[in-house]
Amino acid sequence: MTSLIRTGRGLMTVQTEIVGDPAQLVTIVDFRGRVLKSWKGPLLVEPNDPAAPSLARKWHAEIEARVRESLSRAADKRPTGDRRRAEEEAVAHLFIAAMQAYADRDYPTARSVLEACALLLPEDPRIRTALQRLTSRRC
Repeated sequence: MTSLIRTGRGLMTVQTEIVGDPAQLVTIVDFRGRVLKSWKGPLLVEPNDPAAPSLARKWHAEIEARVRESLSRAADKRPTGDRRRAEEEAVAHLFIAAMQAYADRDYPTARSVLEACALLLPEDPRIRTALQRLTSRRC
């Protein structure tokens, strides 16, 4: 069985199957083609037992609930609006400093400052692109 969880960054897939000999329940959590986590547990009945599908559904629901709870806790830890704006402002100043270092051909400093920016705003495409360009230049 498969279920989807919508996150702020896309869809996460939770998939459960009965596999192996001896049979066991296996659940994976996939995000953008990468398996983030997997769980294995014993199937306490034979795979062809009429109770097997309901046990698998129950297992799947429990794992999905854990994943949702984990995502909820992570969302609660996100910075508040004021803190987020302050981080973005700090990153803007750091980014300008990195670009100035780059213009001055001080590539190690530019890379270090951009890496600090990436720690604060890991999803910012401008920071990722600038780091990729620095890396491709082998600076």
